This record gives sequence, structure tokens and C-alpha cells, in this order.
Amino acid sequence: MGRIKTGNGSMVKFCIDKIVGDKPYPNLATLNAVPFTPKWREFSVNSPFSEPMMLIEHLREHNIEHQLVTLDEADAETFYPIALSFFDFSIDWFSLMDKQLIKKLKQRNIKILFYYSEGDNPFDIDEHLLKQCLEHDIPREQILFVSANTAAKTLPYFYYVADDELLFRFRNSEIPAVEYHERDRDMKYTALVRMHKYWRANIMSTLWQQRLDTQGYFAYGNEITASETEDDNPIEVDRYAGLRQRTRSFIAGLPFIADTMSSDEHNNHTMSVTEHFENSYLNIVIESHMDVDRSGGVLLTEKTFKPIKNAQPFVIFGARGSLQVLRDLGYRVFDSVLDNSYDEIENTTERYNALITQVLDLLDNPNFLLKEFYIKCREDLLHNQQLFLSTKEDRLNNIIEAIQND
Repeated sequence: MGRIKTGNGSMVKFCIDKIVGDKPYPNLATLNAVPFTPKWREFSVNSPFSEPMMLIEHLREHNIEHQLVTLDEADAETFYPIALSFFDFSIDWFSLMDKQLIKKLKQRNIKILFYYSEGDNPFDIDEHLLKQCLEHDIPREQILFVSANTAAKTLPYFYYVADDELLFRFRNSEIPAVEYHERDRDMKYTALVRMHKYWRANIMSTLWQQRLDTQGYFAYGNEITASETEDDNPIEVDRYAGLRQRTRSFIAGLPFIADTMSSDEHNNHTMSVTEHFENSYLNIVIESHMDVDRSGGVLLTEKTFKPIKNAQPFVIFGARGSLQVLRDLGYRVFDSVLDNSYDEIENTTERYNALITQVLDLLDNPNFLLKEFYIKCREDLLHNQQLFLSTKEDRLNNIIEAIQND
């Protein structure tokens, strides 16, 4: 089907059921779609939520050797990839697979490779897969799982990848990075929330109460689902006087808008609003999770990598250890100018309190002092931007080596 040479000297092979044009069609997908049409983007909302395998796209982008083979050509060194937008625990994966594929799995002549860029608890997924392996008499070691949740590193047959670093870099590649500059900026900060979660509203309502919403690029959408309740919150709201009512009042005033883009456009990684990075001194990153599905892991999304690409200092309302994960990836997190001890606080409520207190103290400064703060971050900003924009060949080779050497 296709063949390109690998960086680590060993050929990685993927078994693909169907090629459309030069694009691998998502294995197990039930949707009928043509590449480069709007429908090609709909796999993520159609069961079994198997979508185009971006790992293969990344390998192509970096000219890393891989081979696409048919099921007949597959052998013990071949992976059958299933990229997911959503892991549905009601799905019996092996019942969806071709009988010949099941036979090869039982004979250890192929491996399944799940690739998942969300933060669902890997321990729950592992338990689910083990149960299905036992039910179908499939050797557990033939089922590998790549996850964007760092907790995956603690489980056999699981692997961690900072997938949104790769994905955002790929999809946003046509947008020039904002260059470091020392001109005056109009706004103190950028804080953008597209989808509502109560803990996110706690953070933004606190900025709003301090009338800081007018001093930054401040946006909060109004996508509140019927299933959302005030109890869906890892922050112990009632430990802070007035926070619950303040959050209710804030939500009643939604939406807050910082640009003219739609919600769908905000979720389109090929688009960007330059002023959000070029014209404010700090990015207040409000990540997808502060408690990553009770897993103890970290999920970093494009929300974190946007300021990294665009030479902007940041803090992260996210899981414990988010900054350490960035350090492990080679990034710098402004340790010389920020108190980053919040990242080590295990209790989510206390971590929230430590960071919101620091943010309010920082934003209480006039713009000329925030400019001094920004200039002190110069070396870290330039380092981070260069690292993000550089080749990700080593990252990709490490993934391939890990799954091949299990």
C-alpha cells in the first residue's frame, strides 16, 4: 500500500482495511465519507467513533518510515490502528472485527493499537479491555493503547503521548507564530473558555467580580448542557464565601465575547486570533480538566500549546503536575518569575485557591509592571516557541519504539 523509511531503522507496519485516494480510511468506521470533504470530519460523532489515524499523518509529515499493509500481508510485527474520538464502554470491540483479524490476534500474528487523545481514566479502560479479552479469548498483550493521559505510563500495554502538541502544531501550521516583542500591550491577560464547566465558571467569575473582564481578552461561551449540575465540580465551592452565588450570577450573564469567531471556529485549530497573544501579557490557561477522570494523570490540550507557540507567558488551571509534564517535554514554565508551587498541590480546591490568588495579585499590577514581568520571561518564551516549532521526529520515533519493544 505505502512505504516510507523510519528514523529508528525499524519498519513499523499498520494494517489498514481500506485506502481512499492516498488516505487510510479509519478502521472499523461505519460512516461513508470521502477525504477532503466536510463529511470526512464527521467520524468523531458517529459510533464507534473511529476517526482518521493522525499518528500516520504525523509520520508522513516527518518522513518517518512506515508501511501500510492489508490484513493478508499482516504479521506479528503489524499494528491494526483504531484512532478514537470517544471511548464508548458499551462497545464490544472484538465483535466489530473481521473474523480473519480475530484469528490473527489469537495466533499473536497482529496487534491492535488504540490511539486516543482524550483524558479518560486509563485504569477504567484497561479493566474494560481485559474483560473483553477474556470473553473473546484474546491474549491481552496483543492489545496496546496510546493515551493522552499521563497515567497511562503506569500501566502495562499503555503508552503516553502529548498528542495535542503534535495535533495543534500540525493543524495550526499555516498560521504564523506571534513573534516575541517588547511593545506596549493593551490587555493584561487572555482567558478564553468555549465550553462551560462549573469549575471553569468559578475561575472566570472570580476575575469578573474583580472587574478584570474589561482588562483582558475575556471570553466564556454559553454551551451549558442539560446534564451539567453544580455538583459536577472538583472544587469545593462552599469553602469560599460567596463563590457559589457569584458563579450563578456570572452564568446568568453569559456569554462573554472576546472576538467575532463562532464556537465552531474557536474549536477549529486551523484558525487563530493573533491579538489574543500579541496584545496581552499573560495567558490564563483553563484546561479541559483539573481532575482528569479520577486518574491522577495529566491531560494537556491545545489550550496550553497555543501560548507556547505564540511567545506568551502562561499559568495553568489544570491537573496536578501539568507544569512538570511540560518540563519533562523540554519546555520552560517561568520558574524564575512565577511561584509554580501550585502545580504540586494534590488537593484540587487548594490548587485552585493558590493559583487564583497568584493570578489576582499579578493582575493587580499596572501594565508597565506586567510588561517588565513579560520581558523577564524572554529566554523561556523564545526557548518554548523554538521547541514547539521544531521537528517532532524524536517524539514520534519514541512512540514507535515503545510500541514495538513491548
